[in-house]
Amino acid sequence: MQNKDKNPRLGLGLAEARSAPASNRSNGLARVELSVLGRKYPAFTFCGYIGVLVALVLAMGLTLKSDLSPAVMGMIVVSAILTFLGLVAVTKVISGEEQIIYYHNEIAILLVVALTVKALNRPVLPYLDVTILGIGAFLSCGRIGCLLVGCCHGRPSPWGIRYREEHARQGFAPHLVNITLFPIQALESLWVLMVVCVGVFLVWRSQPAGNALEWYTVGYGVVRFILEFIRGDIERPYTFGFSQGQWLSLWLISALVWGEWAGQVPFHAWHSVALAALVMVMTATTLYRKHDRSQRFRILHPHHVSEVAALVGGTPAVLLEGRHKGRSCVEHVGCTSAGIQISQGRVEDPAAVTNHYTFSSRDGAMSQASALLLAELILRLQRESRPSQVFPGDYGVFHLLLVQKRENGQSHA
Repeated sequence: MQNKDKNPRLGLGLAEARSAPASNRSNGLARVELSVLGRKYPAFTFCGYIGVLVALVLAMGLTLKSDLSPAVMGMIVVSAILTFLGLVAVTKVISGEEQIIYYHNEIAILLVVALTVKALNRPVLPYLDVTILGIGAFLSCGRIGCLLVGCCHGRPSPWGIRYREEHARQGFAPHLVNITLFPIQALESLWVLMVVCVGVFLVWRSQPAGNALEWYTVGYGVVRFILEFIRGDIERPYTFGFSQGQWLSLWLISALVWGEWAGQVPFHAWHSVALAALVMVMTATTLYRKHDRSQRFRILHPHHVSEVAALVGGTPAVLLEGRHKGRSCVEHVGCTSAGIQISQGRVEDPAAVTNHYTFSSRDGAMSQASALLLAELILRLQRESRPSQVFPGDYGVFHLLLVQKRENGQSHA
């Protein structure tokens, strides 16, 4: 093991990465139930009902303003609710658990509405404008529900929101209990609210039919694509390094741009620019990940985070005869799917208690950047605030030490 003075930048990098304290201001927001007028309701369900109500009022208001048929809109509302419930039921039968995937529901509802309006021999685009804004209003409220109960959460962050054991009992990832997570649900809710407000303005100002639908598709899709980079839930599938949400954002915007060039909907050149920008971002991201020595994408991928949490979640056993004699008991933990090998141990002596993590790469020497990133992740997952230091060893092995000094026979951080 090398002395830290021989490589001060390594230890300094970790200290800087952990210098920002986690905020606890938003921790009280997380709750599985809401108390309203003396009665308790499941938080997610309550927000969903509020979303339905807001969407209904908005849709009917825009229908009247646009001189559309309230009867037709009533049929659209019923068909949209039935489509939503039906898709949730089918998904539960297929996957074995209840899943509400926004993009799946948006696509299904828009298709059903388009077919319904077409069958009634009414203009499709005006009703789709109103429908998509109603869906957006529902989503904005629904994401608040996600924020409260912990679904669709962000990745570990220096600032954010924490979820408790009661959330884990409702399905939240146990390894992220009391870990500060970026409140991505709140950010998405605010953005969707803004997108809906702009869309309402377009309809209210009697812009050509289809403009609100286009604005929502591109306005939401681009930001959703970006936000997916900081989503932390492990249920989402990935293809070629990008999430299902990112691919669907790309395909929906592509379909919209194709419709514009084909003359099916109003043409806006910036939509094509936005599509080209997404393609460029995907290309640049792929190239960056390929040459990134820190392997940030692999190490901080939600699936990999859960693996690391499982490996370092237990407390390593300490041999009784080793206490106060400076003896170390090292417990080999295992290897992640990214080829990162982790072991942990503990050393006790009269002066201090030291927790020790060792990590290396099965596929070659681990880079310094990867070591710092992994060390920071372990510290966050272990909720550690003790002084720590990373030391490089031989053959690409790195050591993370957390020291707890003793005073008068007792230890303190």
